[in-house]
Order: sequence, then C-alpha cells, then structure tokens
Amino acid sequence: MEYESIKESLGPCGLCCETCFAHGNGDIRRYSQKLKEKLGNFEPYAKRFETLLGQPIFKKYPDFKEMLDYLASENCRGCRNEQCRLFKNCGVRPCHQEKQVDFCHQCKEFPCHRTNFDERLYEIWVRINEKIKSKGLEQYYEGTKTRPRYV
Repeated sequence: MEYESIKESLGPCGLCCETCFAHGNGDIRRYSQKLKEKLGNFEPYAKRFETLLGQPIFKKYPDFKEMLDYLASENCRGCRNEQCRLFKNCGVRPCHQEKQVDFCHQCKEFPCHRTNFDERLYEIWVRINEKIKSKGLEQYYEGTKTRPRYV
C-alpha cells in the first residue's frame, strides 16, 4: 500500500481512524448495522425471552438496542478529512496543520503536551509514533489495520 493511502487511514496522531467506532467506513459501524438488520424487530421477543427462558438479561435489551443504534449511526470521515467528532478538544489535528507534518513523530518537538490527551491516551500516542518512526509507516499500518482499536 502506498504512503498516501496509508496516511488517509491514520490520523496525524497515528491512530487508525478506520478502527474507531465512529468511522463511517469502519468495521464497528458496518457490523453494528448488520447486527441491527439481523435482529430485526427483536424487542418484543426480548420481553418474551425474559419470561420464557427465565433470563433477566433480556430486560436490558432496550439499553443494548440504544447502544447498537448509536454505533451503527455514527459517520465520521476521519481526522484528516474533518475535525474529530469524538474528542472535541484534540490538539493534534490543529498542530499537525500548523506544523505541516503528516505524523506527530515528524515534528522536532515530539513528544509534546499539545495533544490534550489524558495520561493513558498520551502514552499510547507516544508509543504509536515511536513505532511508526522505528518500523516505518507501512509496517506499522500492516500491524494495526486489523487490530482491535480498544485494547
């Protein structure tokens, strides 16, 4: 895969946009839509299964359906195409635009504290950018494009 294509799949922070639950072309959204389709009108059945099977877990189906609807409906185009819809205070995108670098590790000030990330995400961000720098973009992308985002 060529550099420009890979770059479009990754945010300037190095996270793979396509593995985010909000990405319009991501697997999470696609699978959520498919599950909604397969479940059809399951709500009345969930009520029946609670009684018939003696399983109180089915009482939680409305909450599950609400979450599934949310996961199926989000439609972000990725951080390079629009401001992040999830993390409104992200400092990476404006910084990368200002510095005109593709990825944070390319900046002479990396790592910095302009990200506005919490401690955990900051550590992940540093680790990701160090991997991209040491392994190269293509090898990093091959290892992350199918890996679960939320580990």
